[in-house]
This record gives sequence, C-alpha cells and structure tokens, in this order.
Amino acid sequence: MTQPQLSFDGDPNGPAYERWREQFCRQVANVDFVPVGEGRVHRTIAPAILPRVRLSASFGTPMSFVSLGTNDELIITMSPNSALSGAMGKRPLEIAAGDVTIGDPSIKGAHITQTAHGNFQTALLPRKALLRACPNAEDLIARSIPGANPITSMFLRYYDLAHEHADKLAAAELDAVSQHLFDLSVLMIGARGDVADEARLRGLAAARFETIKSDILAQLDSPGLSLSDLAAAHRISPRSIQLLFERAGITYSSFVLEQRLLRAERLLRNPVMRTRKIIEIAHLAGFHDVSYFHRVFRRRFGQTPDDVRQMAGDTG
Repeated sequence: MTQPQLSFDGDPNGPAYERWREQFCRQVANVDFVPVGEGRVHRTIAPAILPRVRLSASFGTPMSFVSLGTNDELIITMSPNSALSGAMGKRPLEIAAGDVTIGDPSIKGAHITQTAHGNFQTALLPRKALLRACPNAEDLIARSIPGANPITSMFLRYYDLAHEHADKLAAAELDAVSQHLFDLSVLMIGARGDVADEARLRGLAAARFETIKSDILAQLDSPGLSLSDLAAAHRISPRSIQLLFERAGITYSSFVLEQRLLRAERLLRNPVMRTRKIIEIAHLAGFHDVSYFHRVFRRRFGQTPDDVRQMAGDTG
C-alpha cells in the first residue's frame, strides 16, 4: 500500500488534486482542505507524532480546514503570520496572527480559515486527558489565547523545538517531550491547583531549559555570551539557570564549552572551511583565546585542531 501524499503544489482541480484531497486530507487528517481564492494551491505538511500529542506544521496558500466530525480530540491551533477566522458550530472564531485558539474537530462542518499565505500549526490532544487537567477547556473553544502571554510564548517555542527534533529522539525522550508539551498546554489553557503545580514542575522547567539551551547555541560565537545577560533575557536569576543545568547533570559553563568544542570540530571537518585559519575557526566557535582553544580541544578530542583538519582532508 502506497503512503498518502502529504503535500501538494498545483491547480486545485484534476485527478492529482482530488487524489491528495481524498487520500490525505479526508482519510488521514479527517479534515477537508478547501482553497481560498483563485490560483494554484501550495501546501507543505510536516507531521510529528508524539505519545500524547500529534503535531502538524504546514505552510502555504490561504486555506479553509473543515472538520468531517470524526475526530474526538481537541486541537490547539495557531498561525504566526496569518489571521484565522471561522466557526466552531455556533461559536464564531476570529484570531489574530500570533495568537492561539482551541478547536473542536468533533463538530462536523467546524472550520478554521488561514486567511493569508503562511504557516498553520496544530497540536491535537486527547479530549478526556485535557478535560481532566483543565475542566474549562471546552469553554475556551474558538476564543483567543494571546500569544504574548509568557506561558503561551513558552508553549510556542517548545512546540517548534519538539516538532523539529521529534524524529531524532529515542522513545523515552519522545515520551518526556510529549509530557512537557502537554503540561505547557494545560498551563496555557488554565489548569488550577495540584494539576497546575505538577505541570509547572515538569513542563515549564523543561521548556525553559530547552529555550535557554537554544538561545545559547544561537549565541555561541558571541564573546558577549554571559550567564547574567541570559538570565536577564529570560527574566530569571543566574542561579536559577545554573540549577536547571545541575538538575540535568551538567553545569552551565561545561555545556557552553562542550557546544563550542563540538562546533569547532564540525567546522574543522567541513571542506568549505578548509581555507580558513585555525584562529578564525576558533573565533567562529566562540573561542577568543586561541591558546586556551588548542588546550581544551586536545583534551576533549585527543587531537589538535590541525590533526582533525588533516584527517578530514585525507578521508575526503
């Protein structure tokens, strides 16, 4: 049996389009995709299946997503660059770009329209589990959850990380990421009491840790990367960041050093960087004391930077 085609690019008529619409949209996604406006339809779709949450990130031309009423999950929906409109049964839906809403795909004919070219992201969560954690979740269907809220912003960032790395994680890691994403979902929707406390301990700490690590990686080559500036950017104390790393079995400084060494090693093996001097490679990896770079590099890899470059060239 052939796998259904996930993405489509072409005119919204003819056998290829109808085959995609039937085999993927209706049979797999349980949603009918209806183009908005005239012209070609473009839709790239990248799903990520986690133990408790199903993610789908898509990009393309304006589109209406119409429920067939066969799915009993609740769906968190967002678009960073397009307003969303539609209706969940009798509830009208008008959501600004960057905000979040909850949809109910069990309602046949319920629809959400991505009104402009851009991204459309969803997270499908089991209804019963979500209602146990957030009894008010169904009250928020079709209502706007501001994307600027700190918890919502954390959810959106962790969503992107989970979607990007899901296919590279082992089963136990996927399970943990799925739980953290679910915890952030219930905090964003409005869990209370013990459920909220438990979700904060798991999901919020994990999401904060991942976003901090992501920010560090984005600034590795910067001589200005500092624990105090990172703490100020995340509105927590430097000691709180150190504790997050310590709970993971490492220290902040050892994580930064390891990531810089790994980046330097990758750059030295990259044939595109063959003409760059070792001092330039060191700077690109965030080392601005070259003698220190040589010393820690040899301690970590058992070879000098020149040795690694030479071996990579011989292999090539």
